[in-house]
Amino acid sequence: MKIKFSVGAFAEAAKAIRNIPGGSRNIEILDHARLDAKKKSLTLTMSDMDIEACASIACDVVGAATLSAIPRAVLEFFIARDGNGDDLGTLEFDAELKTVVARNGKGRLTTPVLPGSDFFLMGADRQDWSFKLRANELIELLRTCEKAMDEKRHFIQGVLLHVTDAELRAAATDGHRVHAVGVDAPELQGAFRDRDADYRGVTIPDRTVKELIRIFDGDENEVTLAGTGAIITVEGAAIRVTSKLIDGTFPDYAKLLQEPGGFRVSVPAKALDSAIGRLLVLPRKDGKGRAETSRPIRMTPVDGGLKLEIKGNDSDAEDLIDCEVEGSGEPIVVNYRYVRDALAAAGGSKVTFAPIEGNAIGVRMLPDNDRSSFLLMQMRY
Repeated sequence: MKIKFSVGAFAEAAKAIRNIPGGSRNIEILDHARLDAKKKSLTLTMSDMDIEACASIACDVVGAATLSAIPRAVLEFFIARDGNGDDLGTLEFDAELKTVVARNGKGRLTTPVLPGSDFFLMGADRQDWSFKLRANELIELLRTCEKAMDEKRHFIQGVLLHVTDAELRAAATDGHRVHAVGVDAPELQGAFRDRDADYRGVTIPDRTVKELIRIFDGDENEVTLAGTGAIITVEGAAIRVTSKLIDGTFPDYAKLLQEPGGFRVSVPAKALDSAIGRLLVLPRKDGKGRAETSRPIRMTPVDGGLKLEIKGNDSDAEDLIDCEVEGSGEPIVVNYRYVRDALAAAGGSKVTFAPIEGNAIGVRMLPDNDRSSFLLMQMRY
């Protein structure tokens, strides 16, 4: 049984799936790719039993259809040879499907394989709901929320996707900030599970979010999202990612995004980010000598602009940028890293900081678009 294919296409497919297993599981089959070759199509699949990715390419199969589990080394063999001048690659299996010989040009790799039937698939064919949108729109949603994903609490360690009457919205929170963004609502087939209250949807785990961004970044083609209350599948023309979902009810983030009061400070986004960068040359370390990543920055409207202040261990620094002010209020004190994360996610040229009316803790950050919204919790300075 022999399979012929383009090394460039095989290498591209292998790069898309090879990081999925990670290395967190000591199970031999998970360090292999499931290979399913039928007539003119070859599909490679890798999994860690929480997330799997399948990539398909064109091929020519000489002999019977082949189902096997090939070691990661075979993927790396063709990735390393991509672009070396000879684009023809072959995989030749013995009659018992015990061994495979990989060839490209003068290179050869011979290695044992495992039975393809031993490879666990996650059941991507099951679905209660589905909708379609452009891959770049999906990535915009996920990337806007990525930095706010919780790192400690499992039930919110990811991005919520849900469909309203007007929008497909995404949201993430770590308890100290909220990132939310929407695009025009696609046509939803079926329904999400009922237990997610007024905004029924699914919560995609943080690692799956990062893999989707890596795999589909720059892709403007249409993808299909489908699944159940436990599984989500994102499928494009040549690749499909299937993942378990977080089994828990996402916090009601809409209640946190309360209306801001009359005090508002608007600043150029790039100028604010640059000023924060200049202030960070002032070092500050914690009790163990490590650089602090949760340093507060104080923003105070003064004559001439917005004064930014930050503290070091035994010193302080300040800078001044242009601003527009409505109303009056106390200085705004927020985590500098959260501000920079939100600025990067929001894009645009201008942002407005507006403390929530009657809430001394929450501050809304409003970009100059109507798609995204951010909440930052204030700190002590």
